[in-house]
Amino acid sequence: MCFAEIVWLTVGDATRRFVVCEIRSTADGDPRPAFASLEGAGKPEPADEGHPRDDQVEGSAIVAKLWIGVDIGKTHHHVAAVDGDGRLVYSRRVANDETALLTVMAEVSTHGRPVCWAVDVTTGLSALLLTLLWRRQVQVRYVSGTVAFHMAAAFAGENKNDARDAVVIAQTIRMRPDIPVLEPSDRLLAELTVLTSYRADLVGQRVATLFRLQELLTGISPALERAVDLNRKGPMMVLACWQTPAAIRHAGVDRITALLRRGHVKNAVHVAEALVAAARQQTATLPGQRAAAVVVGQMATEILALDQRIAAVDGLIAEHLDQHPLTPIVSSLPGMGPLLTAELLVHTAGMTEYDNAAKLAAHAGLAPVSRDSGTVSGNHRQPRRYHRRLRHILWMAAFTAARECPASRAYYEKKRGEGKNHRQAILALARRRVDVLWALVRDGKTFTRPAPAIRAAA
Repeated sequence: MCFAEIVWLTVGDATRRFVVCEIRSTADGDPRPAFASLEGAGKPEPADEGHPRDDQVEGSAIVAKLWIGVDIGKTHHHVAAVDGDGRLVYSRRVANDETALLTVMAEVSTHGRPVCWAVDVTTGLSALLLTLLWRRQVQVRYVSGTVAFHMAAAFAGENKNDARDAVVIAQTIRMRPDIPVLEPSDRLLAELTVLTSYRADLVGQRVATLFRLQELLTGISPALERAVDLNRKGPMMVLACWQTPAAIRHAGVDRITALLRRGHVKNAVHVAEALVAAARQQTATLPGQRAAAVVVGQMATEILALDQRIAAVDGLIAEHLDQHPLTPIVSSLPGMGPLLTAELLVHTAGMTEYDNAAKLAAHAGLAPVSRDSGTVSGNHRQPRRYHRRLRHILWMAAFTAARECPASRAYYEKKRGEGKNHRQAILALARRRVDVLWALVRDGKTFTRPAPAIRAAA
């Protein structure tokens, strides 16, 4: 497999066609172009004004255009630059440090005029590099890991190292102008990105801890694990103090109720009675119960602490949302709570990355893709490459709206009546809501719920 680039050049009175094929590699695995002429041998010569090359003439010197790819790492990056012919002109490993990065930028400029840079990571690992590049008014593109993986197959060799990855990234942006451009996000969206990511980490940690706690509690008393909802604050407070059936029976309803009331738990008496009743169903001591009880108590305390941290982050997210101009518009759509609104603004860069609603729907995987060939047409299937988190946000909002909003519920029932299953109907509703959301943002209006129909008096 190879990539070919056809270049028409005028040499004297004759026009020659050259093909640049990326089919060779050096000993270290770096892809290099091989030149072959279909109508004349030799390396392409500089063209006249009618056929400009990918070089820029400054005075009497020809300054080559460069495409720079960066393989991002935690402590070090690898920078590679290729010229318009695909030749590797610069390759260096650089520390993730401001001084070192500025030095590399200056060194690259001595080899030619950078057209754009490209990175394969957009998280905090590349934050310093991206900030320095944007400060110098440099265009930066994003080559995702999936794109880089498939593009690497176009070059000879199977080596996998940072230097080769950087060259593949550079060659990708040289040959593919459709690679998306990264724009610097404003302060508010950058802070919302940090807060929503941190909250997702806390929620994941809480879920993992809760699953482990349920497993251990079942090994102590199955009846106790079934009796209460461990997602509630009250049972978790009790388990932080008493973990075994004997300890809960000894504590009694009154002591447990007093503990729950100090924690402002609703229905404290009912929760206490349910726990004591479950504890009375088992008098046997199971193997490993003492150690499991210690771990359960620590896990319950940890979950209570995580709940407090999540609530604190939710407060910070709400404060930042109040400062964003699109918050009243997005949050007015049924099903869009504060968290979903914040994540939607983060993953869509404030709704600035799309020209129309169809592109937003395609990015979220809500638009089918064609799979036609020959005489077969109209064959559509679900996309495989899309933004998973963005689709989850729109799905959850549509799922909630189908239960709370009459208009959304009516559209959902319409799709079910057409023979679609629950999942397909929710996806169709989410796609429809993308059009509504886009219109609201475009017009700067908030969503107005339709007034309920009033039946005429008989």
